Amino acid sequence: MSGTTPTERRYGPRFDAALAFSSAAHRGQVRKGSGAPYITHPLAVTALVGQFGGDEDQAIAALLHDVVEDCGVAGAELERRFGERVARIVLACTDAFERPKPPWRERKESHVARMRIAPGEVKLVATADKLHNALSILHDRRRKSVGEAVWDRFTADKHQTRWYYAAMCDALGHQWDHELHAELVVAVAELHED
Repeated sequence: MSGTTPTERRYGPRFDAALAFSSAAHRGQVRKGSGAPYITHPLAVTALVGQFGGDEDQAIAALLHDVVEDCGVAGAELERRFGERVARIVLACTDAFERPKPPWRERKESHVARMRIAPGEVKLVATADKLHNALSILHDRRRKSVGEAVWDRFTADKHQTRWYYAAMCDALGHQWDHELHAELVVAVAELHED
């Protein structure tokens, strides 16, 4: 049998370089609502990717998944630094490349459609991203100091944000049966509870 078992997986110098690159790119950014340093999100997404069987390229892509969209890093730079596969995964996880960004609904519908037909290597990273975001919303919604005001931090309203998570969850599960997706299904169902 070829390949490695989960206990045999190792990350090398490319992972270290991606961690430093992501940290530098996101320096000064904070998470909506919590004010936590933004790098905590790519780190959490990377942890999920690693926990649920992702390889080094997928872990690197998880570290970098928001640098194009939120930091203006070019896909060509990612390819040069981290390889074609990493760049391809990151670009697939990016919902908009144009500046200014298209309207919210148009952008999200396009991204949902692309995720529906994305390969599993992309869906793993995208699912980890959406799961961490959904869990963050749920955590903040449970806090007495935040509650339902959690929805106010988003561009779209509560109903549109819920639509997006449900649509993305459905798209990510299309022809991809993975235990991480099952976790997202549970979180998205909880997002829809009042």
